[in-house]
Amino acid sequence: MLACQALKKLRSASFLTSRGFAVLTADTVNPNVIKAEYAVRGVLVLRSNEYEDRLARGDKSLPFDKVIPCNIGNPLVLKQEPIEFHRQVLALVNVPGLVDQPEVKKLFPEDAIERAKFYIDNIVGGTGAYGHSKGSACVREEVARFLQRRDNYPADPEDIYLTDGASPAVQNSLLALIRDENDAILAPIPQYPLYSAAIAINGGALVGYYLDEENAWGLDVKELARAVKEARDA
Repeated sequence: MLACQALKKLRSASFLTSRGFAVLTADTVNPNVIKAEYAVRGVLVLRSNEYEDRLARGDKSLPFDKVIPCNIGNPLVLKQEPIEFHRQVLALVNVPGLVDQPEVKKLFPEDAIERAKFYIDNIVGGTGAYGHSKGSACVREEVARFLQRRDNYPADPEDIYLTDGASPAVQNSLLALIRDENDAILAPIPQYPLYSAAIAINGGALVGYYLDEENAWGLDVKELARAVKEARDA
C-alpha cells in the first residue's frame, strides 16, 4: 500500500515523463489504493502521529514525553519480556559459525543450539538465500507435525504456506477470495485496520457486525444475520 505521504505527493504534484505528460497522479492511481488509505486512517492514530513528531522535534509543551500506541498489539513497548528462545535460535542461524565456537554453550542454552543446528543443516543456502515461496520445507514439515498432533488429522507440508506475520496471510487470502465489489467480507466492529484496508484495495466490500459487550464481547449469530441482510438489501 502506498503511504499517506506518497499519496499527498501524488495530489500536490505530477510525475512527468521526458515528454512532459503525467503518468501517475491522484486521479490516475488505482482508486482502491485511495480507499485503502482512508480505511486505515483514524483521528486518534493521526493525532498520536502528530504528538510523536512534536516530541521528536523537542516540543516540551505537551504534558507527556512518550506516546505508546495501543491500537495494535504492542506488548514489548509496555515492557513485556520477549521469549528469548526464538531470538537465540535466529542469532545462531544467521551467524552459523557461532555454533562451533567453544564459548557458545556459555552464551546460549543447549536446546537453542540444537534447534539452530537443525535449521543450519536443513535450510538450503542458509537464511540469506532465496528460499521456496511457501517457506523452507523443514519448517513446513514441523508445522505439519504440530497440526497433526493438535488436531489429530493428517497435515500435508505442501498445503502449508509460511508468511512473515499475519498481515501477508490475510492479504493473500483476501486477494484469492475477492472478485469484485459484490464480494463482501464480514468483520467485527471495531476491527483491525488491516481488514478494511485489504478489502478495499482488493475491490471488495466490508460488512461490519457488532460483538456483544454484555456477553464478554461474544459473537451473536442474529447480529451476523442482520449485517448480511442489510448488506444484501443495500
